[in-house]
Amino acid sequence: MIKHRISEQQLLEGPITPVLIKLAIPLIIAFGFQTSYNFLDRFFVSKLGDVATAAIGMAFTVQLFIIAIGAGVGVGINSFIARNLGAGNKAAAEQTALHAFVLALGLGVSISLGGWLLQEFLFRAMGAEGQLLQYILDYLTIIFAFTPIVLLGMFTNNIFRGWGDTIYPMVFMVTGMGLNIVLDPLLIFGLGPFPALGIRGAAWATGISRSIALGLALLVMLGKHQPTRLSFKRLRFSTKITKGIFQVGLPSSLSQLLSSITMGLLFFFLKPFGEAAKAAYTIVFTYDMVAFLPVLGIAQSVTILTGHNFGAHKLKRVKAVLRSGIQTAVLLMGIVAALVFTFPVTFAGVFARSRTVLEITVQALRILSPGYIFYGFYLISTASFQGLGMGRQYLIANIARLYAFQVPLVFLLSLSIGLTGVWLGLLLGNALSAIATLWWYFYNFRTKIRLRSRD
Repeated sequence: MIKHRISEQQLLEGPITPVLIKLAIPLIIAFGFQTSYNFLDRFFVSKLGDVATAAIGMAFTVQLFIIAIGAGVGVGINSFIARNLGAGNKAAAEQTALHAFVLALGLGVSISLGGWLLQEFLFRAMGAEGQLLQYILDYLTIIFAFTPIVLLGMFTNNIFRGWGDTIYPMVFMVTGMGLNIVLDPLLIFGLGPFPALGIRGAAWATGISRSIALGLALLVMLGKHQPTRLSFKRLRFSTKITKGIFQVGLPSSLSQLLSSITMGLLFFFLKPFGEAAKAAYTIVFTYDMVAFLPVLGIAQSVTILTGHNFGAHKLKRVKAVLRSGIQTAVLLMGIVAALVFTFPVTFAGVFARSRTVLEITVQALRILSPGYIFYGFYLISTASFQGLGMGRQYLIANIARLYAFQVPLVFLLSLSIGLTGVWLGLLLGNALSAIATLWWYFYNFRTKIRLRSRD
């Protein structure tokens, strides 16, 4: 164990906001560099033209599938380790970490094979054809090859977070992103001795950099740093542990898969408005990922802190963690929203390569930026569900956000007032779902949590 890992005593008894921020800062930095994978890919790929920008955006709907599995099951691993350590069950926490390796291999190979078989059919159904379709296939064929590595990297980072260590995941992710920054222009444009691979170069840069980052993570994990030294000789398959991981991980993955499907639907809704609208939406959700970085770090910290305290039966502290998380998230997202709303032309101009795309993106950013605040406390509420092991409630909240609010509102408003209706539908969906989810959390806390634990 190394000193920068937050102790169990701090997690269970330390002042909440300072501990939350201490956990969150490395996460925010790590997520920032993780987002730079996609941000930099899109920045460099945008130099190839607006069709390439639209391609990388549409391809990301499938990459979200991979991210959904990795992040969802990863959160399940994180939450189950945290709850067992909070309850003093170190052996179960160790077995959970070992199970993560097996899951990464099985899920990764399955996704790779399925992706290669289905990608062309899927994107033709989404309306891609010609050069747009070819760009998408060139990119994703390589991305699928690295899927097992991507999943193992994500699971490994969540093992460390479940242990209460957010520093090492930051180091691994920063290493990978730094390499990506170097490799992207080299492989896309063919600088120096490197071949010019175009959009395929962006995929190779991502895959190679993630592979090196994973190698570093495994070296540390299997070498000298862990609360208990991992030994695969002690691996014993356990349905209880697998169920414990998927109790949170499966609903989380399904929720993020639904988000990927929703993004595909949004591209379908944008079809009547042309490729410029698709390129603009790609720019918008690229900035969404950047804007949400602070609150994603806080949300992951809420999951970790909630899991440890729920495992130790500290319900008053669990509620205090939620309250502190929401206050911090609203403050941070308010600042981000104000910046995007005030300077939309500056942000849109980084990616837009035509006046039409620029104008559409500026309008979208101005409409959507106030919704960042609502999405902030939505994320904190659902992160607390994950820390409590309430995966089903998390899934219900996300289904409601996407299919009771966002999709119907976007569809109806786009029909009635055109492209502006797409952006207004997304804004209203975020606002209404955030309010509904907070109510849903407190309802479940009153009716279920107090029956499962004691203060």
